[in-house]
Parts: sequence; structure tokens; C-alpha cells
Amino acid sequence: MEPKQQNQAKKRDDSGHHNEPLTIVQSMTSFYIYNPYEKRSVEVPLTNCDAFISLLKCVIGTGILAMPLAFRCSGFVVGAVMSVLLMILLTYSIHLLISGMTECCRRRQVPQVSMPEAVRIAYEEGPKWVQCFGRAAGFLTSCVLVFGQFLLCTVYLVFVAKNFKEIGDYYGDKYNERYYVLGASLLLLPLFMIRRLKYLVPLNLVSNFLLYAGFSLIMYYLFSGLPVINDRELATPPVEWIEFFAIAAFSLTAVGSMLVVEAHMAHPQSYLGIFGVLNLAVFLILLSNMFFGVMGYWRFGENVQASITLNIPKNEVLSQIIKVCIALGIFLSYPLNGFVVITVVFSDYGNSTERRKHQSLIEYIVRLTFLLLTGAVAVGVPNLAALTELEGAFSLSNLNLLCPALIDLFLNYGVGYGPLMWKLIRDILLILIGLIFGTVGCTVAMIQLIRDFRTTVSNL
Repeated sequence: MEPKQQNQAKKRDDSGHHNEPLTIVQSMTSFYIYNPYEKRSVEVPLTNCDAFISLLKCVIGTGILAMPLAFRCSGFVVGAVMSVLLMILLTYSIHLLISGMTECCRRRQVPQVSMPEAVRIAYEEGPKWVQCFGRAAGFLTSCVLVFGQFLLCTVYLVFVAKNFKEIGDYYGDKYNERYYVLGASLLLLPLFMIRRLKYLVPLNLVSNFLLYAGFSLIMYYLFSGLPVINDRELATPPVEWIEFFAIAAFSLTAVGSMLVVEAHMAHPQSYLGIFGVLNLAVFLILLSNMFFGVMGYWRFGENVQASITLNIPKNEVLSQIIKVCIALGIFLSYPLNGFVVITVVFSDYGNSTERRKHQSLIEYIVRLTFLLLTGAVAVGVPNLAALTELEGAFSLSNLNLLCPALIDLFLNYGVGYGPLMWKLIRDILLILIGLIFGTVGCTVAMIQLIRDFRTTVSNL
């Protein structure tokens, strides 16, 4: 949101505008009272095609390469059914989230709000006993967004380091994986300094080309030497499904990046809808995930690793080309996902007069600090599977389920929850699913990471 618009919104908040009768009667269908899409102004907007490319770049990456491991934890049938159901749930929650954010824009009569601002506004529109927690909830949401993207970027660094290490070990001396993490961090520095999302589109296009080239070439290893399919499980014990959900969630969730893409579109009204940009991208992502999950598990079975690129041979030129293509594609994905953190920090907390004077310098410092911190964590705990599970469980529970449900719950408080209170029931179910899944998934992943960290410290 522009500083001028934020100041206007703040003045309305300070004057108690949101407590006036006009906003009380504004319902979730108050489109014709105020249309934020008509008022939105983006400095360098994305076309629908740009947005589609960026969405694919947001989600297709290390997660799709971990899907064979997810299917090993669930079996063919359970994995396929759960993938579809999980994708429907997550896509529905994104629609719910963006609809809630748009309603917040209408109630405050501003062109755009961030996710933390939407949470704050929703709390202020809710029952009296939660209104005082609005600012704290907004700040907490910012922290969740930043931490989720931090984990995602850390996973990217670990993935890149592991794949390049295998190639380096084959052609040269066997250096510690952590040196590859440091090297990737240094090489990312100039790319992460790009400050306009529009200028990242060519980078995303190259990244998508490299990824899909690697995905196409890896088919050779997926289809050659396939064992008898009866040797693979159709369904595993339910106790193993939690790992499937965590990995599958990682491959499907990129809420922060999805919101950034929508916020920078020239025609944001084209983002949602049955044949909207989001649904088309999500459908392609689902097909890709299921294909790699099924074929990877069928080919490698119980030996499948956290990334399918780690299963293919180390001494063949084709496999090395595949690893280079995919690792470079993931490498080029880092700037877009890190861009979300910069957006959160500077849209919500970087608009004071003093900070605006030196915003460019401060932003470069924040970008450098973020890059160094992700590199430090990747060096300390290079467990790709555990990091993937932690990021998936954390982001799914907080950003895909809890935040959309809470925003919708409080925005509907004054206008009703529909026939038979179905909206209230839906929101409560989403909250319960988010709490249960987040608690269990994050606990399991943290136990693995703590063990890994202790091993790292003991080896120093």
C-alpha cells in the first residue's frame, strides 16, 4: 500500500471511522459500495501471464521433488486422494483469505491491505473482547509470514548445496556441504538485491525453463528399470500420514508469495474465479506433484530420499545435467520468495518519515541480513527432509488455515454467518485442523532438527 493511502487509512482508524454505522452495515457482499480493485495503483504491474509464471515459480520447486518421499509415507491410493483433498482445502483457504482481505479494503475504503493489516482490521471488526488484540495479532502475523518464508529459503539453500556437492564430489575433492551453502549465499547476493518484482519475471522465466528441462530429463530415470508395482504399498498405517501431510503441504503452500503476486497484478480481479490465474496454476501444480509422487515412489520405493535428484546416479552425465538444471532453477527461485519478507517489512513497518529518507539503504541491509541468516541456519541444520516438514506444517497451519479462518470469523461477526451458521462451523473446523496439524507436524520436525543440530555441534 502507498504511504499516502496508509496515512489516510490510519486517520480513519484514529477517528473511529470503522465504528460508524456505515461500516457496520457493510457486508461481505458490499462490492458496489467500494471497489478496491478500481482504486489500486501498482508502480510496475504484472500481466496475467506474468502472474501465472510467477505463481508457478512460487510453488514448483523442491516440494515437487520431495513428493516421492511423501507417497512412500502414504502409499499410492492414500497419497493420490490426500493430494487432491489437500489441494482443494488449501486453494479454498487462499480464496477465503483474499476475499477477506478485499472486504477489509472495502470496510476501510483503501485500495490495498497486507495480510497482517487484514488480521488487525478483522480483529477490530470482531467482538469487543478481541478488538484490543488487533495490533498484536497483526504483528504476530507478520512474524509468521517472515518465519515461514525464512524456512522456505533455508530449504532452497540446503537443496542447492546438496545437489552441487554431489557433482563436486565426483569431479573434485570432497568438501563439506556447508561450504556449498556459503558459496550459494554469496552468489545469490547480487540477485537478491533486485528491488522490483516486475524485474524478477525474466529471472523466474529462466528458472521455470531450467526446472521443467530438469523435470523432463529426469523422466528417463523414472521410467527406466521400473519394478513390479505390486511391490509398492497402496496404503500405509495412518500414523505415517502426518509426514505425508507435512511434505505435501510444503509442495503446495506459498501463501506469502501468492499474495505478493496478487498485490502486484495489473488486473487483480482475474486472480480468483473458476478459471482464474490462481486455479489454473494450482491445477497444473497438482498434476505435476501427483505424477512425480507416483512415479518416484514406484521407481525407488523405500530407498527414495528427501529429493528425487539425490536418488539418480552420480556418475552419469545426464544425471549431472539434471541436477545442475534443477539446482539452478531452485537457486533462481530464492529472490522471489525472499521478496515476500521485504514486502512485509517495508509495507507495514517501513513507512515512517525518517525511514523513508534512507529506505533504499535500509532495504539493502535487511536483504543482506536475511540472506546471511538463512545461510547460517542452512549451515547449522542441513537436514533437508526435516526442514521441508517443518516449513510445510508451520505454513499450512498458520497461513493457510488459521489466518483465513480468523479473518472470516471476525469479519462476519457483525453481519451474520449465513443459514444454519455454516460459515461459523466452517471457520471453526479450519481452526481446529490448523491447530492439530501444526502442533503435531512441527513437533515431529523439530525433534529431528534438534537431533541434527546436536550432531553438528558434536562434530565441530
